[in-house]
Amino acid sequence: MVEPSGLLAGDTRGVAKALSVVERGGREAEELLRGLRGRVGRARSVGITGAPGVGKSTLVQSLGLALLKREERVAVLAVDPSSPYSGGALLGDRVRMPDFLSAGGFVRSMATRGALGGLAVAASDALDVLDAAGFDWVVLETVGVGQDEVDVASEVETVVVVTVAGMGDDVQAAKAGVMEIADVFAVNKADRSGADAQVAAIEGMLALAPPADWRPPVVRTTATTGEGVEGLLAAMLEHQHFLDGGQRRREAHRRRARRRVERLLSALIQERMRTAHREALALALAEVGEGDVDPYTAARRLLDGFCKERP
Repeated sequence: MVEPSGLLAGDTRGVAKALSVVERGGREAEELLRGLRGRVGRARSVGITGAPGVGKSTLVQSLGLALLKREERVAVLAVDPSSPYSGGALLGDRVRMPDFLSAGGFVRSMATRGALGGLAVAASDALDVLDAAGFDWVVLETVGVGQDEVDVASEVETVVVVTVAGMGDDVQAAKAGVMEIADVFAVNKADRSGADAQVAAIEGMLALAPPADWRPPVVRTTATTGEGVEGLLAAMLEHQHFLDGGQRRREAHRRRARRRVERLLSALIQERMRTAHREALALALAEVGEGDVDPYTAARRLLDGFCKERP
Protein backbone atom coordinates (compact mmCIF):
# COMPACT_ATOMS: atom_id res chain seq x y z
CA MET A 1 0.00 0.00 0.00
CA VAL A 2 1.40 3.39 -1.04
CA GLU A 3 1.43 5.85 1.85
CA PRO A 4 0.05 9.24 0.76
CA SER A 5 2.44 11.22 2.98
CA GLY A 6 5.20 11.44 0.36
CA LEU A 7 2.68 12.25 -2.33
CA LEU A 8 1.02 15.02 -0.34
CA ALA A 9 4.45 16.47 0.46
CA GLY A 10 5.17 16.70 -3.26
CA ASP A 11 8.05 14.22 -3.08
CA THR A 12 8.93 13.17 -6.63
CA ARG A 13 9.35 9.49 -5.75
CA GLY A 14 6.11 9.47 -3.81
CA VAL A 15 4.26 11.05 -6.74
CA ALA A 16 5.77 8.56 -9.19
CA LYS A 17 4.78 5.59 -7.01
CA ALA A 18 1.23 6.89 -6.65
CA LEU A 19 0.93 7.34 -10.41
CA SER A 20 2.09 3.76 -10.94
CA VAL A 21 -0.63 2.57 -8.56
CA VAL A 22 -3.46 4.39 -10.32
CA GLU A 23 -2.10 3.31 -13.69
CA ARG A 24 -2.39 -0.33 -12.64
CA GLY A 25 -5.79 0.18 -11.10
CA GLY A 26 -7.37 -2.25 -8.65
CA ARG A 27 -8.14 -2.06 -4.93
CA GLU A 28 -4.88 -0.34 -4.03
CA ALA A 29 -5.65 2.48 -6.47
CA GLU A 30 -9.14 2.84 -5.02
CA GLU A 31 -7.77 3.09 -1.48
CA LEU A 32 -5.17 5.65 -2.52
CA LEU A 33 -7.69 7.85 -4.32
CA ARG A 34 -10.15 7.55 -1.46
CA GLY A 35 -7.48 8.96 0.83
CA LEU A 36 -7.07 12.02 -1.38
CA ARG A 37 -10.66 13.16 -0.95
CA GLY A 38 -10.77 16.80 0.09
CA ARG A 39 -7.24 17.44 -1.19
CA VAL A 40 -8.04 17.86 -4.90
CA GLY A 41 -9.62 20.63 -6.93
CA ARG A 42 -6.97 23.33 -6.58
CA ALA A 43 -4.75 22.70 -9.61
CA ARG A 44 -5.54 24.22 -12.98
CA SER A 45 -5.74 21.56 -15.66
CA VAL A 46 -5.07 22.03 -19.37
CA GLY A 47 -5.32 19.47 -22.16
CA ILE A 48 -3.13 19.75 -25.24
CA THR A 49 -4.49 17.66 -28.09
CA GLY A 50 -4.35 17.39 -31.86
CA ALA A 51 -3.23 15.12 -34.65
CA PRO A 52 0.19 13.40 -34.48
CA GLY A 53 2.94 15.54 -35.96
CA VAL A 54 1.57 18.96 -35.07
CA GLY A 55 4.29 19.55 -32.48
CA LYS A 56 2.32 19.02 -29.27
CA SER A 57 5.26 17.85 -27.15
CA THR A 58 7.45 20.78 -28.16
CA LEU A 59 4.60 23.17 -27.49
CA VAL A 60 3.92 21.57 -24.09
CA GLN A 61 7.57 22.00 -23.14
CA SER A 62 7.50 25.67 -24.16
CA LEU A 63 4.30 26.25 -22.20
CA GLY A 64 5.75 24.45 -19.20
CA LEU A 65 8.86 26.61 -19.26
CA ALA A 66 6.74 29.77 -19.50
CA LEU A 67 4.74 28.70 -16.44
CA LEU A 68 7.88 27.77 -14.49
CA LYS A 69 9.23 31.26 -15.14
CA ARG A 70 6.14 32.52 -13.32
CA GLU A 71 7.22 30.38 -10.34
CA GLU A 72 4.36 27.94 -10.80
CA ARG A 73 4.71 24.23 -10.04
CA VAL A 74 3.97 22.37 -13.27
CA ALA A 75 3.41 18.70 -14.08
CA VAL A 76 2.98 17.19 -17.53
CA LEU A 77 1.06 13.97 -18.06
CA ALA A 78 1.64 12.47 -21.53
CA VAL A 79 -1.14 9.95 -22.12
CA ASP A 80 -1.01 7.24 -24.79
CA PRO A 81 -3.54 4.52 -25.56
CA SER A 82 -2.40 1.01 -24.66
CA SER A 83 -1.64 -1.68 -27.20
CA PRO A 84 -4.28 -4.42 -27.00
CA TYR A 85 -1.46 -6.97 -27.46
CA SER A 86 1.46 -5.87 -25.30
CA GLY A 87 -0.36 -3.59 -22.88
CA GLY A 88 2.24 -0.89 -23.53
CA ALA A 89 1.73 2.58 -24.93
CA LEU A 90 0.79 2.73 -28.60
CA LEU A 91 3.73 4.95 -29.46
CA GLY A 92 6.05 3.67 -26.76
CA ASP A 93 7.47 5.91 -24.03
CA ARG A 94 7.37 9.58 -24.83
CA VAL A 95 10.54 11.47 -25.59
CA ARG A 96 11.26 13.36 -22.42
CA MET A 97 11.34 17.15 -22.25
CA PRO A 98 14.91 17.83 -21.15
CA ASP A 99 14.72 21.63 -20.86
CA PHE A 100 11.47 21.47 -18.91
CA LEU A 101 12.80 18.74 -16.61
CA SER A 102 16.08 20.54 -15.93
CA ALA A 103 14.12 23.69 -15.07
CA GLY A 104 12.22 21.81 -12.37
CA GLY A 105 9.16 20.47 -14.19
CA PHE A 106 7.67 17.01 -13.68
CA VAL A 107 6.86 14.69 -16.60
CA ARG A 108 5.09 11.35 -16.60
CA SER A 109 4.28 9.21 -19.63
CA MET A 110 1.28 6.99 -19.02
CA ALA A 111 -0.68 4.29 -20.80
CA THR A 112 -3.91 2.62 -19.72
CA ARG A 113 -2.38 -0.85 -19.08
CA GLY A 114 -5.80 -2.27 -18.24
CA ALA A 115 -6.79 0.27 -15.60
CA LEU A 116 -10.45 0.01 -14.66
CA GLY A 117 -12.59 2.18 -16.93
CA GLY A 118 -10.01 2.67 -19.65
CA LEU A 119 -7.83 5.56 -20.70
CA ALA A 120 -10.08 8.43 -19.62
CA VAL A 121 -10.54 7.07 -16.08
CA ALA A 122 -6.83 6.28 -15.68
CA ALA A 123 -5.91 9.80 -16.82
CA SER A 124 -8.51 11.36 -14.54
CA ASP A 125 -7.16 9.42 -11.55
CA ALA A 126 -3.63 10.56 -12.42
CA LEU A 127 -4.81 14.17 -12.59
CA ASP A 128 -6.15 13.83 -9.05
CA VAL A 129 -2.81 12.47 -7.86
CA LEU A 130 -0.89 15.38 -9.38
CA ASP A 131 -3.45 17.84 -8.01
CA ALA A 132 -3.09 16.42 -4.50
CA ALA A 133 0.71 16.57 -4.85
CA GLY A 134 0.45 20.36 -4.90
CA PHE A 135 1.11 21.21 -8.54
CA ASP A 136 -0.36 24.54 -9.59
CA TRP A 137 -0.80 23.43 -13.20
CA VAL A 138 -1.28 19.98 -14.68
CA VAL A 139 -0.84 19.80 -18.45
CA LEU A 140 -2.24 16.70 -20.10
CA GLU A 141 -1.00 15.81 -23.58
CA THR A 142 -2.96 13.25 -25.58
CA VAL A 143 -1.59 11.19 -28.45
CA GLY A 144 -4.24 12.55 -30.79
CA VAL A 145 -5.89 9.45 -32.23
CA GLY A 146 -9.51 8.33 -32.10
CA GLN A 147 -12.20 8.67 -29.45
CA ASP A 148 -9.70 8.37 -26.59
CA GLU A 149 -8.48 11.83 -27.49
CA VAL A 150 -11.93 13.37 -26.99
CA ASP A 151 -12.63 11.38 -23.82
CA VAL A 152 -9.34 12.26 -22.15
CA ALA A 153 -9.58 15.92 -23.14
CA SER A 154 -12.97 16.09 -21.41
CA GLU A 155 -11.21 15.50 -18.08
CA VAL A 156 -9.51 18.93 -18.01
CA GLU A 157 -10.75 22.48 -17.53
CA THR A 158 -9.15 24.08 -20.60
CA VAL A 159 -8.64 22.23 -23.89
CA VAL A 160 -6.09 23.51 -26.42
CA VAL A 161 -6.43 21.96 -29.88
CA VAL A 162 -3.19 22.19 -31.86
CA THR A 163 -3.19 22.23 -35.66
CA VAL A 164 -0.69 23.05 -38.38
CA ALA A 165 -1.04 24.24 -41.94
CA GLY A 166 -0.85 21.73 -44.77
CA MET A 167 -2.18 18.65 -42.97
CA GLY A 168 -5.86 19.08 -43.66
CA ASP A 169 -6.51 19.50 -39.95
CA ASP A 170 -9.35 21.96 -40.55
CA VAL A 171 -11.36 19.22 -42.24
CA GLN A 172 -10.28 16.52 -39.79
CA ALA A 173 -11.13 18.68 -36.79
CA ALA A 174 -14.68 19.13 -38.01
CA LYS A 175 -15.07 15.40 -38.65
CA ALA A 176 -13.66 14.32 -35.30
CA GLY A 177 -15.78 16.72 -33.26
CA VAL A 178 -12.70 18.50 -31.97
CA MET A 179 -14.43 21.83 -32.58
CA GLU A 180 -16.81 20.99 -29.75
CA ILE A 181 -14.11 20.34 -27.17
CA ALA A 182 -11.71 23.19 -28.02
CA ASP A 183 -11.46 26.18 -25.71
CA VAL A 184 -8.38 27.53 -27.49
CA PHE A 185 -6.91 26.79 -30.92
CA ALA A 186 -3.16 26.92 -31.54
CA VAL A 187 -1.97 27.01 -35.15
CA ASN A 188 1.55 25.72 -34.57
CA LYS A 189 4.53 25.96 -36.91
CA ALA A 190 3.12 29.34 -37.90
CA ASP A 191 6.33 30.19 -39.74
CA ARG A 192 5.19 27.81 -42.48
CA SER A 193 3.34 29.01 -45.53
CA GLY A 194 -0.37 28.41 -45.24
CA ALA A 195 -0.67 29.40 -41.58
CA ASP A 196 -2.89 32.36 -42.42
CA ALA A 197 -5.19 30.11 -44.44
CA GLN A 198 -5.36 27.66 -41.54
CA VAL A 199 -6.32 30.44 -39.12
CA ALA A 200 -8.96 31.67 -41.58
CA ALA A 201 -10.40 28.14 -41.95
CA ILE A 202 -10.77 27.75 -38.19
CA GLU A 203 -12.24 31.23 -37.80
CA GLY A 204 -14.70 30.40 -40.57
CA MET A 205 -15.87 27.26 -38.78
CA LEU A 206 -16.18 29.16 -35.51
CA ALA A 207 -18.35 31.74 -37.24
CA LEU A 208 -20.81 28.96 -38.16
CA ALA A 209 -21.04 27.69 -34.57
CA PRO A 210 -24.05 28.61 -32.42
CA PRO A 211 -23.57 31.69 -30.19
CA ALA A 212 -21.91 30.88 -26.86
CA ASP A 213 -20.54 32.69 -23.83
CA TRP A 214 -17.00 31.67 -24.81
CA ARG A 215 -15.57 31.91 -28.32
CA PRO A 216 -12.29 29.97 -28.67
CA PRO A 217 -9.44 32.28 -29.66
CA VAL A 218 -7.06 31.20 -32.43
CA VAL A 219 -3.38 31.75 -31.60
CA ARG A 220 -0.38 31.41 -33.91
CA THR A 221 2.61 29.64 -32.35
CA THR A 222 6.03 28.36 -33.36
CA ALA A 223 6.98 26.08 -30.50
CA THR A 224 10.55 25.48 -31.66
CA THR A 225 11.39 29.18 -31.26
CA GLY A 226 8.90 30.04 -28.54
CA GLU A 227 7.12 32.55 -30.74
CA GLY A 228 3.47 32.97 -29.76
CA VAL A 229 3.76 30.84 -26.61
CA GLU A 230 3.11 33.79 -24.30
CA GLY A 231 0.05 34.61 -26.38
CA LEU A 232 -1.17 31.05 -26.04
CA LEU A 233 -0.60 31.15 -22.29
CA ALA A 234 -2.55 34.41 -22.13
CA ALA A 235 -5.46 32.76 -23.97
CA MET A 236 -5.37 29.83 -21.52
CA LEU A 237 -5.37 32.21 -18.54
CA GLU A 238 -8.25 34.15 -20.09
CA HIS A 239 -10.28 30.95 -20.31
CA GLN A 240 -9.40 30.07 -16.72
CA HIS A 241 -10.61 33.54 -15.69
CA PHE A 242 -13.80 32.92 -17.67
CA LEU A 243 -14.38 29.72 -15.68
CA ASP A 244 -14.11 31.71 -12.46
CA GLY A 245 -17.19 33.71 -13.44
CA GLY A 246 -20.48 32.60 -11.91
CA GLN A 247 -20.61 28.87 -11.22
CA ARG A 248 -18.79 27.76 -14.39
CA ARG A 249 -15.81 26.09 -12.72
CA ARG A 250 -18.01 24.30 -10.21
CA GLU A 251 -20.31 23.17 -13.01
CA ALA A 252 -17.30 21.92 -15.00
CA HIS A 253 -16.12 19.91 -11.99
CA ARG A 254 -19.58 18.43 -11.55
CA ARG A 255 -19.71 17.40 -15.21
CA ARG A 256 -16.33 15.76 -14.82
CA ALA A 257 -17.52 13.95 -11.69
CA ARG A 258 -20.61 12.69 -13.49
CA ARG A 259 -18.55 11.34 -16.40
CA ARG A 260 -16.13 9.62 -14.02
CA VAL A 261 -18.86 7.92 -12.02
CA GLU A 262 -20.70 6.82 -15.17
CA ARG A 263 -17.53 5.35 -16.68
CA LEU A 264 -16.56 3.59 -13.47
CA LEU A 265 -20.07 2.23 -12.99
CA SER A 266 -20.06 0.83 -16.51
CA ALA A 267 -16.61 -0.68 -16.00
CA LEU A 268 -17.57 -2.22 -12.64
CA ILE A 269 -20.67 -3.83 -14.13
CA GLN A 270 -18.64 -5.26 -17.02
CA GLU A 271 -16.00 -6.55 -14.60
CA ARG A 272 -18.66 -8.25 -12.44
CA MET A 273 -20.26 -9.76 -15.54
CA ARG A 274 -16.93 -11.27 -16.59
CA THR A 275 -16.37 -12.79 -13.14
CA ALA A 276 -19.44 -13.55 -11.01
CA HIS A 277 -21.74 -13.86 -14.04
CA ARG A 278 -19.26 -15.48 -16.38
CA GLU A 279 -21.46 -18.45 -17.32
CA ALA A 280 -24.57 -16.34 -17.93
CA LEU A 281 -22.51 -13.95 -20.05
CA ALA A 282 -21.04 -16.79 -22.12
CA LEU A 283 -24.50 -18.27 -22.69
CA ALA A 284 -25.94 -14.91 -23.76
CA LEU A 285 -23.07 -14.28 -26.17
CA ALA A 286 -23.50 -17.72 -27.69
CA GLU A 287 -27.24 -17.15 -28.17
CA VAL A 288 -26.67 -13.81 -29.84
CA GLY A 289 -23.94 -15.30 -32.01
CA GLU A 290 -26.28 -18.07 -33.17
CA GLY A 291 -29.05 -15.59 -33.85
CA ASP A 292 -31.37 -17.10 -31.22
CA VAL A 293 -31.57 -13.86 -29.23
CA ASP A 294 -31.12 -10.23 -30.26
CA PRO A 295 -28.38 -8.19 -28.52
CA TYR A 296 -30.83 -5.89 -26.71
CA THR A 297 -32.79 -8.75 -25.17
CA ALA A 298 -29.57 -10.47 -24.10
CA ALA A 299 -28.16 -7.29 -22.55
CA ARG A 300 -31.37 -6.51 -20.66
CA ARG A 301 -31.61 -10.08 -19.39
CA LEU A 302 -28.05 -9.91 -18.09
CA LEU A 303 -28.74 -6.54 -16.47
CA ASP A 304 -31.87 -7.85 -14.77
CA GLY A 305 -29.89 -10.76 -13.37
CA PHE A 306 -27.16 -8.39 -12.18
CA CYS A 307 -29.66 -6.10 -10.44
CA LYS A 308 -31.32 -9.01 -8.64
CA GLU A 309 -27.96 -10.13 -7.26
CA ARG A 310 -27.68 -9.69 -3.52
CA PRO A 311 -24.55 -7.89 -2.23
